[in-house]
Amino acid sequence: MNQNPPRYVALTFDDGPSAYTVPILDILKKYNIPATFFVVGSEVKKFPDIMQRIHREKHAIGNHTWNHPDITTLSTNELWEEINSTNIQIEKIIGHSPTLFRPPYSSINNKNTKALKKFGMTPVLWNVDSKDWQEKSPSSIQKNVISGLKKSSLIVMHDGDQYGSGPRDQIVISLPKIIQYLSEKNYCFITIPKFHQLAYKIEKLP
Repeated sequence: MNQNPPRYVALTFDDGPSAYTVPILDILKKYNIPATFFVVGSEVKKFPDIMQRIHREKHAIGNHTWNHPDITTLSTNELWEEINSTNIQIEKIIGHSPTLFRPPYSSINNKNTKALKKFGMTPVLWNVDSKDWQEKSPSSIQKNVISGLKKSSLIVMHDGDQYGSGPRDQIVISLPKIIQYLSEKNYCFITIPKFHQLAYKIEKLP
């Protein structure tokens, strides 16, 4: 009997931690869903307790710079300072630093990629954009996710609200419905490290 190949989804959240991270963590805990949080160093410093909770509840953590700049405008030394200061802050709180890195605004060039490799960091982008940073309606966010789904989906969302795109109430409202839809479609929820482990297998799916 033939079975459909598994479908994978990684939920990722950028720009936090913030007050919005708390209800997002509550939702993830309710549904027993792992996620990956790409955190900003300056926000980690403000919210160490939330950072500890992300780690305690076994979500994956990545570096999203200290001040959320467009890294293509930075020198190699400036990029190192953004990454290293964030890693140091994260390590102070959870005992180790991440190797995953997401460039703000998804802005990255070949120079950055070479520097990140030298720094021991792995850049992570996405293939499904919730566009929660521009949508005012939770239903629009849900539609953006559903319309972009693939056999292996890496979804970008935001739990931080410090960078000009307004409150995150809409993602808090839409997240349970997104999770319910993905569950009904038999998606397996994984973190980015697991996503990378499965990459070869995913590429070989029929």
